[in-house]
Amino acid sequence: METQLKNISKQIKDLKSTLPQVVLEKHFELNPKLKERYNQFHIENYLNDTSYHLTFLAEAILLDEQELFNQYLAWLKQFFDNLPVPEEDLIQNFLLVKENLRERIDGNYFSKIEQFWNNAIQFFKDYKVDVPSFINDDNPYKDLAEKYLNLLLDANKTEALDLILKAYYSGITLKELYLNVFQVTQKETGRLWQLNKISVAQEHYITAATQLIISQLYPFLFSGLNKKRKILVTCAQGELHEIGARMIADFFEMDGWNSYFLGANTPINSLISSINKIKPDLVAISTTMTFNLSSTSFIIEKIKSDNSLNNLKIIVGGYPFLISENLWKKVGADGFAPNAENALQLANEFVN
Repeated sequence: METQLKNISKQIKDLKSTLPQVVLEKHFELNPKLKERYNQFHIENYLNDTSYHLTFLAEAILLDEQELFNQYLAWLKQFFDNLPVPEEDLIQNFLLVKENLRERIDGNYFSKIEQFWNNAIQFFKDYKVDVPSFINDDNPYKDLAEKYLNLLLDANKTEALDLILKAYYSGITLKELYLNVFQVTQKETGRLWQLNKISVAQEHYITAATQLIISQLYPFLFSGLNKKRKILVTCAQGELHEIGARMIADFFEMDGWNSYFLGANTPINSLISSINKIKPDLVAISTTMTFNLSSTSFIIEKIKSDNSLNNLKIIVGGYPFLISENLWKKVGADGFAPNAENALQLANEFVN
């Protein structure tokens, strides 16, 4: 079964560069008015989106995780909800992708693809768009988080830094700031972009400003004490979202660990070399994008195949693992944590 899923996934990925153009032309044939509406910008987005469909489908089938693909289509529905794109156009695109895969994929394999597509399309049709704010009443520092985010939305990182420093000096701990301000405002920023309420440029600015502000807190974070436990935190190869992993590393530092953060898109050979040199007690791998799960699996397999490292515990985290509760087992990890606090708790169980 595992070999079959790998073959199906590979066949889908091999079509990423050619099938989107075929689907677009078929869509124009079925709906000539669509062709009249589309300029080059629309065409490029259509091709890119269709390529993403194939990427997410291939990864979901490889792991045999229907929910990963369902949630991808749910994300699409949320994204297009505030755009002038009729839902029937999206569904027609999905159907065309499925039917063109039927013509190009081995018949013994297509039944799995059809199952995934049919389930996901029905999920898409039934899904009700509701994306509540991540800054909610359960947050004890809701007002602080809202004010912080609004300052960054206004591109005022200087005042945002002053706000955080004043909060820290008033007695709010670094852990509280990380969990209740930085973590939730990053999630809220992603939500606002998904709902087309802010631009990609604004999203990038807020993330960069938050990284800068966090760096200003490092004098309070690093104690200089001789710490006995070590954790190496990295992102999967190909993964460009690093701020979540950075906050994990900082959180462990606050708890008396010596953390080594390798950053985004870490090449596997460099990662293995660093593990052998640092000799951490634990490795944490962050994966935000579903299509990087293959890379995560490969990294874990490489670590565990090294005789000197096969007893090293590995925990994973990131958006895909929140979707499927057993996904961490399928990529070969020893555990999963939904946030920094849980990661620390799990790590202490492993190491103590």
